Amino acid sequence: MNIRPSIKIYFLLAMFLTGTVTIVGMSAVAVSYFFSGLDVAMTNFVRSQATEITLDGDNPVTIGELTVATRWEALPFLIQKNLNKDDLEPNVLIKEIEGIPIIDHPKRAFFAMKVVSGKKVRYAGVILDKKDKVKRGNKPPQFLYILLVAFFAMILFAVVLLLVLRKIASPVEKLKEWAKSLDEEKLSQPRPNFHYSELNTLADIVQTSLSSVQDSLDREKRFLGYASHELRTPIAVSRTNAELLRKMITKQLAQDKQLAVLDRIERAGLTMTDLTETLLWLNRQEGKSLPTSEVAVGELAEQIASELHYLLQGKTVDVSLSTDDTQLTMSAGLYRIIITNLIRNAFQHTFNGKVVIEQSNDHLSITNQNYDVDEHSETDDLGFGLGLELTEKLVRQYGWRYEVTPTAYGRKVEVIF
Repeated sequence: MNIRPSIKIYFLLAMFLTGTVTIVGMSAVAVSYFFSGLDVAMTNFVRSQATEITLDGDNPVTIGELTVATRWEALPFLIQKNLNKDDLEPNVLIKEIEGIPIIDHPKRAFFAMKVVSGKKVRYAGVILDKKDKVKRGNKPPQFLYILLVAFFAMILFAVVLLLVLRKIASPVEKLKEWAKSLDEEKLSQPRPNFHYSELNTLADIVQTSLSSVQDSLDREKRFLGYASHELRTPIAVSRTNAELLRKMITKQLAQDKQLAVLDRIERAGLTMTDLTETLLWLNRQEGKSLPTSEVAVGELAEQIASELHYLLQGKTVDVSLSTDDTQLTMSAGLYRIIITNLIRNAFQHTFNGKVVIEQSNDHLSITNQNYDVDEHSETDDLGFGLGLELTEKLVRQYGWRYEVTPTAYGRKVEVIF
């Protein structure tokens, strides 16, 4: 079975193990010092008593658990049995304990010391029996309190650790759920507060990164939408003229007529190139300017109107064009996108009426009058939304003047470049 790594579990185990080892280690040190303190206290007690007690010849003196004698053999039999005389060193306490003192009072404990003071040598022995302790009160060993404190310290440490982990894990879980639920709508909303500055910073990074990705996706979607919309006309022109050229070649018509058709195909190809470059520029938004050239705005408007004339097939529409020979320094692709969308929109939404295209200097106006307002013309919105959106975006980005004025039977659009 695969166990998925978890920071929460890892942190919990690492901290609990560290705390437990620390508490157990400090408790072991405390117990060690406890027993060392008992040994020091017993050593000082035995030495002082053995030196101060007055003996009557070789007769030993017993006071409570302590026996003092001038000879080893005069000490109680149990001390001689459980301790070895050869282990004695001057003023060093030796001992033997029956039982496990960490768990309970020892059953019996035997202590002995060879006390040397000047030329005077004495032997002292102590016998501690659990039975005597029971008579005085069956209290737990003193060092047992150290173990109890250590045990409760570990429990307290674990509880505090769980509370701290929960305090930290809750905002982390909240951040995880928020990040999983992020969509296009939530990306535009302010992020929640995750209590800790580090988590808030991480949330900002996540939101910024996903917003950047979403912006890229939106730009790609817009580019695909604009490209499919804008390239329809030059593609249609290319296909129509390619079919026409094939028929002219088959019928062996005059070469100049074939070359005229070929010119239209080439212009359509160049138009697609200009449109693609313009849309890529608009999509990248890197601050780079489009290449400009001298554009005969009137001539180009007439050419676009001719290319889009197929939209008027089957309709009763009168098209009026009025242009001059003004040339403006601008991007031909950008101009073509704007004028194509405006003329296409006028042609598509006029079924019985007229379209007036007027160009003078840097001013262009397109007016459509649709006298036959029926259900079809009201609901047909083919290309209108996307084309108008792109037109307004380009005009606004270049700072040109753009106005749409509703009329009795249609609308009038004016652009000043």
